[in-house]
Amino acid sequence: MPDAPKPLAGRRLHFIGIGGCGMSGLALVARELGAHVTGSDAKKTIYTESLVRNGVGGVVVGHDPANVPDAPAEVVFSGAVRSDNVERVEARRRGLRELHRSVLLTEFTALHETIAVGGAHGKSSTAALLAHVLTTCGQDPSYVVGALLRPPGVHAAAGTGGTLVIEADESDRSLLSYRVNTAVVTNVDLDHVGDTGAYQDITDVAKVLGEFATSAKTAIVSAQAAEHLGPFVTGMTLVRPELVDGEPMRFRLHGEDYEVNQPGEHQLHNAALVVEVALTRGCVPEEIRAALLTFPGLARRFELRGRTAGGARVYDDYAHHPAEVAAALAAARQVAGEGRVLAVFQPHLFSRTEQFQAQFLDALAAADLAWVEPVYPAREIPEEWTHVAEQLVADVAGRAPQTRMSPGRADLVRLLLDEAADADVVMLIGAGDVNASAEALIS
Repeated sequence: MPDAPKPLAGRRLHFIGIGGCGMSGLALVARELGAHVTGSDAKKTIYTESLVRNGVGGVVVGHDPANVPDAPAEVVFSGAVRSDNVERVEARRRGLRELHRSVLLTEFTALHETIAVGGAHGKSSTAALLAHVLTTCGQDPSYVVGALLRPPGVHAAAGTGGTLVIEADESDRSLLSYRVNTAVVTNVDLDHVGDTGAYQDITDVAKVLGEFATSAKTAIVSAQAAEHLGPFVTGMTLVRPELVDGEPMRFRLHGEDYEVNQPGEHQLHNAALVVEVALTRGCVPEEIRAALLTFPGLARRFELRGRTAGGARVYDDYAHHPAEVAAALAAARQVAGEGRVLAVFQPHLFSRTEQFQAQFLDALAAADLAWVEPVYPAREIPEEWTHVAEQLVADVAGRAPQTRMSPGRADLVRLLLDEAADADVVMLIGAGDVNASAEALIS
């Protein structure tokens, strides 16, 4: 009997900015659903390398009008790719269809029974853990998550089980267009103050996540999220794990004990949400317990990169919000035990740094020693934000003695190699390129 036709067979999709975490995941699934996929990005990333490793050809570094395929190709772009990008300009000149990434993801949600994980923090970790648990339980889901599993170094797949696990990003409110069966909300917090979502306060975020939750058939939310969603959502399934005294990586839910293999109390709350969803999907506690303990973790999510010559452990974490920085440092403290926590933080986006500057510096006070690198601008233009950079330097200089500005990356690496002792933990924190220091630190 011939194989059923793939739903995207015959379509040619060109991804501009294919090296981003979300775009590369969409590209990989689109290829597996039958589309011919090409793409470009300004630079090589771990995600472009993952695409090539997983058989996606036609990925080029550098933007050029010549990269755009001939009609009837469609061009997929993210919010980080401006309308004056040379490939978007060329696509419009040729009359090709342009799709925002959320439009393509919405198409995917219409093809599957979709479980979408929303919330300010922990979306990638929770969605990846859920995909891993469902896969281990034999359900073969499709999934698109925003970070690489380590290993096997993938973050998207088109499974045969009919279920799709995705992240629901609130930054531009595109999550409201998805067709969702089960909505999961990890937490509610104000993060994307400078993005197209134009959030004013945490109540504004709660309204949007509440609309996301009510649009689904089932809403499964954390206790923290429920406090904010209460005025906007009825009929939520609230998940409140019981933490076990003296066992920081264990929790109890519905009378059953579960254990995680990632440090940090936030991991317990994320895992409890995953357990709740898995139980509704027919998984049994024994299967779920085994799956939680075999989760490989995500790249740049409290990832152990190695040890310095002096024996200090070096971790890399993508945290870029004060609550995430605090959670990363709490996990580092748990791992360090009697050792010290030495933190290097690279702020991400000037707008976010301006909004949360005091909170970031308060969070860094949990480290024994902390250094702040210059802001990673991402899509923002540094010349338009010099006042933020100047204020950051001034505020760091006025903080407690354990926090200071980085003397420069090369000098800071040398300083850390001299300073970090065997029992210490070095944390590289930020969503930019602060992780580039890891290779120079480890022996």
